[in-house]
Amino acid sequence: MFQYINQQLAVPKRLISNYSKLGINETELVILLKMILISSESNEMPSFEAVAKETSLDVNQVATLIQGLIQKDMLQVTVNHSDSHYSEHFSLQPLDDKLAALDIPADVINKQLDFTQLFERFEVQFGRPLTPIEMQTLTHWIDTDHHSTELINTALDEATVHDKLSFKYIDRILLNWKKRNVKTIDDSKAVRKDFQQTKQFTKTIENFPVFDWVNGENPYDK
Repeated sequence: MFQYINQQLAVPKRLISNYSKLGINETELVILLKMILISSESNEMPSFEAVAKETSLDVNQVATLIQGLIQKDMLQVTVNHSDSHYSEHFSLQPLDDKLAALDIPADVINKQLDFTQLFERFEVQFGRPLTPIEMQTLTHWIDTDHHSTELINTALDEATVHDKLSFKYIDRILLNWKKRNVKTIDDSKAVRKDFQQTKQFTKTIENFPVFDWVNGENPYDK
């Protein structure tokens, strides 16, 4: 029977088995385990010196590692201010969320990421936050109309090029494409090409001289 190894310490098996999938190395893993141990007693942020003291790392290395874990969204640090007193606290909730996400299929994660990027691009193009109705419209295009994010992005580009940036105009584009069975960007290019050719042909017809054969009038006889 081991005397020390079996001393109680909650080491998450999922973290040990999957840390590389989270994009962290062994040194960062040790720091996380240190923070897990500390969190069992307090959520007050320890000093870099205190963490470095129990490792083979120096203070600067520990500081860099902890800052890196914060940037990788494995660790969250908040600053509380009360009566001219500042205190720092940390949370491992971001790490727990990432471990939970390992159960989510990759295609679902990619879909969520695509929607987030689409949402952000719309806000950039419109130059303002989207309204709740506009967000519902985006969701409707994807979940109900089954338009791909790539196709919605293309419709957004079309509206921008024609200086008609509105959800109503984009919805008309998508509706037109759906009627024409447009499912890919290449399909949309083909429809656009046909439209441009038709428009050019119509313009040519409109400018074509009309002969008044009854009265013998020829528009070229001038």
